[in-house]
Amino acid sequence: PSGPLRLGVFPTIAPYLLPKVLPTIRQRYPQLQVLLHEDLTPRLLELLAHGKLDVLLMALEADLGVVSTLVLTPDPLVVAVPATHRLAKRKRITEAEIAGEQVLLLEDGHCLRDQALQVCQTSGASEVGDFRASSLNTLVQMAAGGMGITLLPRLALDVEAGPLSQLVIRPFQKPEPSRTIGLVWRTTSPREQEFRLLAKLLVL
Repeated sequence: PSGPLRLGVFPTIAPYLLPKVLPTIRQRYPQLQVLLHEDLTPRLLELLAHGKLDVLLMALEADLGVVSTLVLTPDPLVVAVPATHRLAKRKRITEAEIAGEQVLLLEDGHCLRDQALQVCQTSGASEVGDFRASSLNTLVQMAAGGMGITLLPRLALDVEAGPLSQLVIRPFQKPEPSRTIGLVWRTTSPREQEFRLLAKLLVL
């Protein structure tokens, strides 16, 4: 791969995956100039369709339309609760155990919101009605402040729930709710082989 590559990525992936993989990509393909564009899913798909982006790094559960996709990795959702919360004592949590809980979610336009909302609906939990966050960091801060529990992708834990975090992180019982991280490109793109080479460096 060489020349400019316009990569679209959404905010619940970009700060957690890219800092770990971009140095390797630069080292392996020094002639490749990765131009990053961060945005929400609907806008990224629109830019891809109009040829303004070459490839997207995103969750494949979204309504993608007619595109080519390549699965990179599953990214399970985990439960984040304050240390004093009843669920903090559990090793793993069943979806039924969050029934009745108030769950902090991202604002509309985030695929992760849709996935977390689905977990809430199947488990009997409810969204905190008067609050929607624009970032995972805000969710973490609000949950740590006792405003509710939240669901985070495992990919974000090193950054958002490290050793200094006031939250306790608990995985779900298997089968865990999960999103699928992958690459998305136009079916007519002549660069598919490049995208497949890139994919090998994007899996942690």
